Amino acid sequence: MSSALRHIALVIVAAVLTWSLPASLSAPAAAAGTWMPPAYLMWRTGGLPHGLTPKLDALQGTEHVVVVAGDTLWMKRSVRADGRIVDRAQGRYRIPIEVMATSRRDLAPFLPGAWRDTVVKAMGRGRGVLGESSAGLRTLRVGDRMVFPGGRVTVGAIVPDEVVAWSEVFVSREKGRDLGVKHDRFALLQMRKHPTEAELARRIAALLGPGYPPRVRRPGHAQFRRYGDAVWPPVLMKRGFGEFRAYPDPKRPGYLRMQPSFPRQRLATRRVPLLGRFTCHERVFPALIGAMRELQARGASAAIRNFAGCYNARMVLRRPTNAISHHTWGAAVDINSLTNPYGAPPHQPRVLVEVMRRHGFTWGGRWTVPDAMHFEFVGVPGLP
Repeated sequence: MSSALRHIALVIVAAVLTWSLPASLSAPAAAAGTWMPPAYLMWRTGGLPHGLTPKLDALQGTEHVVVVAGDTLWMKRSVRADGRIVDRAQGRYRIPIEVMATSRRDLAPFLPGAWRDTVVKAMGRGRGVLGESSAGLRTLRVGDRMVFPGGRVTVGAIVPDEVVAWSEVFVSREKGRDLGVKHDRFALLQMRKHPTEAELARRIAALLGPGYPPRVRRPGHAQFRRYGDAVWPPVLMKRGFGEFRAYPDPKRPGYLRMQPSFPRQRLATRRVPLLGRFTCHERVFPALIGAMRELQARGASAAIRNFAGCYNARMVLRRPTNAISHHTWGAAVDINSLTNPYGAPPHQPRVLVEVMRRHGFTWGGRWTVPDAMHFEFVGVPGLP
């Protein structure tokens, strides 16, 4: 191709890309990228104590720190700027939305320069910032509104998912309190020196009080810069496995009552070699059956000692204030639970872990607080 033709082709491609950008993005911002300023990530199972920000800020070597809260809120409806309904609850069944909240001032140093002013200004007006995945799922645009029992959020900006920690909605601390976001989940720290993960975790552990130990990831080593850094956030679970409507079960705290359409349309009940007959998401069965058949072919059927199921509509650890469990989507299975209770050192056969990984499952035995019975399917094409 001649240099003249090559130049024309590049101009055409650039024009097409610019024309196809969502209305919330501008070509210069998109071209500037989403480089995230380096930061240590810290979180722990069960959340962080209140009032932690000044303590972390006083740690020797800390330059900037932000603590981020997050909770599941139950959306009643979403509407266009002119009042037209986009989505709504159906009876008692509402849409679970992960909402995060933090201080605009504290957050600013951790935002990419291309998006810093956009995010801070939107939050300053009491509006919400949506990640692109969340806006796509909701089909929402800037100016539209989301209505929760605690109030409404007007969409002030739509940005790349990593800018808002892969949350569905990001708001200021003040707005979060009005909506009902109560629990601090993780912190980001910028340090003048470069402590190891273990060193920083030891220093922070003394500030947290009783509970699980902190987990620390050094800059650039978290898959998702948020709590549960190796676990798909709710917005990716929705992209991969679908969205449901539900409500907290008043008779069983920590469990959900699902609208029947989701199990009917997305789940299936089948028999799986070595595991038996059970209900799971339809996208999980091919990989799971493939893994069990490989174990059989390798003469490793004894690696399966017992099976504790897949689909279970509940919150993590059955605690009402925790995030929604991936079992709710039927996207996780518990294998050999009797010898691998939550929090105990893993006792899974290596061949089982290897085979499950090869078929698209991540393993909870490598988490800070091990959940070695737990395997989550993450083999959905096109997702991280």
